[in-house]
Parts: sequence; structure tokens; C-alpha cells
Amino acid sequence: MTRSISKLSSHLFRERDRISKLCTPLFILLMLSALSGCQLLGSASDDRVDFSHYYLWIKTLNNEEITQEIALQQSDKESGYGKANVRLIMLYSLPNSPIHNPYTAKTLLNDYPLPPYQNTSLSTSDLAFIVMLKDQLNQQLLLLKQITNYKGAYQQAKKVNTVQQVKVNQLNMQIEQLNKQIIQLKKIERTISERGQ
Repeated sequence: MTRSISKLSSHLFRERDRISKLCTPLFILLMLSALSGCQLLGSASDDRVDFSHYYLWIKTLNNEEITQEIALQQSDKESGYGKANVRLIMLYSLPNSPIHNPYTAKTLLNDYPLPPYQNTSLSTSDLAFIVMLKDQLNQQLLLLKQITNYKGAYQQAKKVNTVQQVKVNQLNMQIEQLNKQIIQLKKIERTISERGQ
């Protein structure tokens, strides 16, 4: 009986080893496919940027927190992190940001690859946000250009006004000198007429 148990036990161990050898690669394949599926889902969600939520979040930050976020995103951009470019666009667009610069934001946004609407991996709201942001930046840049033009026109008018003021001052001085000469001439005329009498 001991021999039968030993034989049976030996047979079970061999079967277990055989099953183990067959199942291990299958188990590894299942685990790898599960992990790669998670990784694919993870990378898809990592590459996806929710523009509106991020912009609303950075609007709540104070100056120190914005500065920290800028440093983090610049570091992430240097590391090749995909979201960093988009987040920097938001930070350049933010009016109270220390790096607020609509020209840089517009340039970065123009360089950001936007596939056609049908082929995009962006949500409709994110795509709408990008288009709206481009429109807003275009409007802001147009206003900045107009302000620059107005400043130029103001400076030109100021120069013309200054030149005219100088001319007016010169004319006033000439009038004053002429008035003095007229007064002197009247005195001379009175003196002459008093002598003539």
C-alpha cells in the first residue's frame, strides 16, 4: 500500500509539473496581455488632456502656486511629457500668470497638432476649448496690435503737439518783443511830440 501511495504521489507530482509547465506560459501570456491592456488604457488617458478642467484649476491658484506649476510643466516638457506643452499653453494664456504672453501662447497653440475633427482623439469639449482659445488669443493679439497702433499715433500726435507748442511759445515771445517795441516806439513818439510843442 505504501508503494501504491508512493507511486500515485509520484504520478501526481509529474502531472502537476506537466500542468505547471503548460500553464505557466499561458498564465504569463494572460498577465502580459492584461498588463499591456492596462498600460494602453493608462497611456491613452495619460496622453488625453482635459483642457477646460486644467484651465479652471489653474485659475484657482495663487501666484506662488502658479509659479510652482510653471516650473513643474517646464520640467515635464524637458522630460518629454506630452501634457506639458498643452499645460504651458494654458499657463501662457492665463492673464494673472507671471509668464502671461499671448504671442507665445498663440505660437505654441499653432504648433500643437490638431488632427481633423473626425480623426481626433480629443473630446468635443476639448476641441471646442482649443478653437475658442485660439479665437480668444487672436482677438487679444488684434487688440494688442490696435493698442500699439494707438500708442504710436498718440506718440506722433504728442510730438506734433510739442512742435506746435514750441512754435506757439516762439510766436508768443515774438509778440511780447513786438509789444515791448511798440511801447518803446510810443514813448519815443510821445517824447518827440512833447518836444515839438
